[in-house]
Amino acid sequence: MAHMKAESYYKTILEEELAKRVERNPRYSLRALAKALSLEPGALSQVLSGKRVPSYKMAQKILAGLDLAPDQEEKFLGSLAKTHQSRGLERVSPAFKNIKARTTPKDLSLDLFRVIGDWQHYAILMLTYIEDFENNPKWIASQLSISEVEAKLAIRRLLDLELLKEENGTIMCWDGHFTTADKTVTNSALKRHQKQVLEKSQFSLENDPIEKRSHTSMTMAIDPKKIPEAKKLIEEFTNKMSSLLESGKRLQVYEFNVGLFPVQKGKE
Repeated sequence: MAHMKAESYYKTILEEELAKRVERNPRYSLRALAKALSLEPGALSQVLSGKRVPSYKMAQKILAGLDLAPDQEEKFLGSLAKTHQSRGLERVSPAFKNIKARTTPKDLSLDLFRVIGDWQHYAILMLTYIEDFENNPKWIASQLSISEVEAKLAIRRLLDLELLKEENGTIMCWDGHFTTADKTVTNSALKRHQKQVLEKSQFSLENDPIEKRSHTSMTMAIDPKKIPEAKKLIEEFTNKMSSLLESGKRLQVYEFNVGLFPVQKGKE
């Protein structure tokens, strides 16, 4: 990322995000980005042109739609705070004033962000349960099709966060399942993790034989009011599936994913 003035950091982040999405899809537009960030197109246009500085509430919407690391989010909010401050202290939101007193995020929080966001961390945790597990980064890397460096870094993060432990010369996972505490919220790390899982699912669809995988979908006309109940049933089903598959010999690591999402643009 190019060097930028602290005050303009938030605007540069948005400009780079738009450019990145347009590069992936030439038909992508500012209007599409505004929708992804839950903003009006005119409001986003004014922010990018410098005619409008996002409020704290708008900033929270923007951050919810971006895939930024904790230190980037802090810089984003900090640059907004400085911009508001340069316009006069009396106009600075109390929320932005508090940002000034925050300390720089600790490396531990960044490691936790990466653990939540990057799929290989969970895969390594589960790999330690495999009967023929080898405490060797090279072996782990070969099993997960990642680089040896990625394996070493992931293992170090998991040890630092005490999600892995070392006993008798080998690493093992602490007992218990890992899950998000609140199923009604998300963040950029969790979104990134789900994107990676979907990419792995697509790779499996194209490369693994049907005997080793299951990809099922169903298109339905539904009552959206039943979504909360459906999500609860999905969670219960997921737990039952985990209990079933983990009750036998643990020989291979699998990813289980169930999706329920709209394909029609419905009423807001």
